[in-house]
Amino acid sequence: MEETAKKDRRKNNKSGSDTFFDRVKAFWKGVKGEFTKIIWPSREQLMKQTAAVLIVSVILGTFIRVYDLLCQYVINFIK
Repeated sequence: MEETAKKDRRKNNKSGSDTFFDRVKAFWKGVKGEFTKIIWPSREQLMKQTAAVLIVSVILGTFIRVYDLLCQYVINFIK
């Protein structure tokens, strides 16, 4: 199995010498290609999503704090 993988790599490598710099160059070319596929949000969308995250975080933090205080009260009451 391993030998067929080596043969395939040799077959795909047309020049016979795939240097480190060629691989790095190919990597960054791929990164650039992937970045062109990204659909970046508009400023308005970003502001709305940021506000939603902050609001949910505050609500969840408040809920956790109230639950913690309630648990602390019950534990102290039991003692």
